[in-house]
Amino acid sequence: MRVVALVALLAACTSPTAHGVDVVDANPAPPPPAPSAPAPPTPAHSGGSGSPALPAGKAPVAAHKIDLSGAPVQGGYGRGQATGGEVAQILLDGEAVPFSDEGRFFIAYQRDAPPVVQLQVRYADGTSIDRPVEIADVAFPESRLPPITQRIEASADFQRKRAEEVSRITASRAERSDFEGWRDDFTAPAEGRISGVFGSQRFYGDEARSPHGGLDIAAPEGAAVSAPASGRVVLAGGGYSFEGNLVILDHGLGLFSAFLHLSRIDVKEGDVLAQGDLIGAVGATGRATGAHLHWGLWWNGVRFDPATLLSDAT
Repeated sequence: MRVVALVALLAACTSPTAHGVDVVDANPAPPPPAPSAPAPPTPAHSGGSGSPALPAGKAPVAAHKIDLSGAPVQGGYGRGQATGGEVAQILLDGEAVPFSDEGRFFIAYQRDAPPVVQLQVRYADGTSIDRPVEIADVAFPESRLPPITQRIEASADFQRKRAEEVSRITASRAERSDFEGWRDDFTAPAEGRISGVFGSQRFYGDEARSPHGGLDIAAPEGAAVSAPASGRVVLAGGGYSFEGNLVILDHGLGLFSAFLHLSRIDVKEGDVLAQGDLIGAVGATGRATGAHLHWGLWWNGVRFDPATLLSDAT
């Protein structure tokens, strides 16, 4: 009986459970491995750290941008370039600005320009960017000249002649060429003392007249006048009532130089000049109180100060 009981006890100890309690296997099977974390997605090749890949054959797109330099003052100017895409239109305060295929342009600011002007570039893809340009005030001086004793302006003959002169001058500046003289570092067209500055309020005696529209350089009659930048001669002639012997040079993109009161003209219309080429000689023709060169700059209907270009070149 004792043997039977002992056998029964041993059988109970080796059974999978005892009184409903799980019994740990003396040689357990190893647990199944834990599932591994999913591998991070492999980034596409970008050619640089952290930037996404571009589709095959696609070049990176540059951001639209306006680069602008120059003299942002009343009577000043600016040179610039619009980048980041094909340029469709450039506007300055709503007026169209001529520009090159590369988006390069020249602009000028009125003598009485407001504190801020708006430059806008419209691209062929339909986007546009605006750049406000802050314009510094200039305290223009007064210029006093002897009173006018002869009143020829009122006569019908003078009015008719002057209308013809103005028509020729206007026509000479009507075309917009692709000359790149506007990109040159301008030099003074004559050597001498500055006798009249741009923008000065002129008085003939006590009578106020329009502000001075250029830079006067006092020099002896016959002194050389040369091209301040490259361009093409679009007008060369004499007998103008106020200007006397006159040459106008096209520098491209709507920028023109005018040389007044010459004693001699050494170029003809159609001539293409390099910077420094001879134009003529200083004189006192037209309405002038003495021998000097009047150098005027005109862009897109705006007269501005030649001295600002000379300051930029020095």
